[in-house]
Amino acid sequence: MSQTATPAGEASPNAAANGAAAPPAAVTGMADPGAWAVTAFATTSFMLGMYNAHLINAAGAPVVIPVALFFGGLIQIVVGILEVMRGNVFGAVVFGTYGPFWVIYGVLLTLYATQIPASALNSAVALFLAMFAVITFYFVIASLRTDMVLVAVFALIFIGLVLLAIGAGAANTGLTEAGGWVTLIFAVLAWYHAAGDVIGYTFGRRVLPVGSLRK
Repeated sequence: MSQTATPAGEASPNAAANGAAAPPAAVTGMADPGAWAVTAFATTSFMLGMYNAHLINAAGAPVVIPVALFFGGLIQIVVGILEVMRGNVFGAVVFGTYGPFWVIYGVLLTLYATQIPASALNSAVALFLAMFAVITFYFVIASLRTDMVLVAVFALIFIGLVLLAIGAGAANTGLTEAGGWVTLIFAVLAWYHAAGDVIGYTFGRRVLPVGSLRK
């Protein structure tokens, strides 16, 4: 998701796509951490999507909580801070938003859900999801200057959050299941994007195309 120039000594996938040499044995400067955060986001999303899509026994859903806190949450927050240091506003805001999203999700389920009356829990969860859908909507617009895979990822995140928010608010398991399937799709696409960045770095060229929209 990086939109900034690569520090001297680092051969990024974008640079490699333009004919740059393979990365040196010893890299100097700050590496692009975006693929790390995207991997964390995709992995956590896929696990939750499996449960929301009712593909595996719901009794195992608590396994998502530590993953959400320490991988989907903490790692994205760390990367968001690193992106601030690199001057990448887009990456900083995206990872600095979805990281706390997963932390809040984990804390909500473990500490606060019992404090919300059962009659108000569905609407509270719907509000939480809807607010992040609003934020994701302008991420979709910003992503129009990145690449086609990222546009698809953000668009599907938005659709998934809307479906899950409505499903939670209306206690509609069909919409929640649909949101789970959408989550699985964007998680796979996000994995693809992260894999493309990592593989492109080690190969010294873009191996997995993402359809650049940069001008």
